[in-house]
Amino acid sequence: MEEFYQFLRSLWVLWLMAIFLGIVAWVYWPSRRRKKRLQDHANIPFRDEAGDGPSQRSGDEQHKGDRRPD
Repeated sequence: MEEFYQFLRSLWVLWLMAIFLGIVAWVYWPSRRRKKRLQDHANIPFRDEAGDGPSQRSGDEQHKGDRRPD
């Protein structure tokens, strides 16, 4: 059993590389839900000051950090 643990310890670089590649794949392969949210966040600078722009969300989807102070 000790030999098995030694073998696993020797593969730590491969384990970390697999975790890293998994995270990168998750980031660059967004789902439709995340893609819509990220696109909405990307359009924040283009919203008008009055707050009646086309990308306004309903109250259920708003987050506290997304609101501008009145």
